Amino acid sequence: MSSDAFRYALRLLSYRGRSRAELQKKLAGKGFGPQEAGDALSRLEALGYINDSALAESLSGQARERKLLGRRAAAAFMAARGVPKGIAQSALEDYDELPGALRLAGKKLRAMDGLAPEVQARRLSGALARRGYSTQTIRKVFSTRRISDE
Repeated sequence: MSSDAFRYALRLLSYRGRSRAELQKKLAGKGFGPQEAGDALSRLEALGYINDSALAESLSGQARERKLLGRRAAAAFMAARGVPKGIAQSALEDYDELPGALRLAGKKLRAMDGLAPEVQARRLSGALARRGYSTQTIRKVFSTRRISDE
């Protein structure tokens, strides 16, 4: 029944925001057919409960402020949550990596206090790269923090 799919999707949305694709996958996993799921999702969209653009903006802020992710990792984070690539790219247009990279660098450098400078530089560079920061941003962090990467 379509109302069962609707109620299940609504319950999932009560926990946290979800993309249309994420809900589609959950409904299919619960055994709802494509027609039932599509009807429920269309109804939820019409009511304003599903909005991939708003979700992308929220996830962008979350990636930047709480997770301290670079642009690449933020895009992957949104893709994992089912946000379409075009919507994710538009949400990341004004994504400023530097403040998050500097905060992350500060945390990492405090943890590496006492290590040789070249070891600190190597580890910090790797940590920033794994978090999805661009090479340009990593260089800016090194120049701002006056870290030698030699």
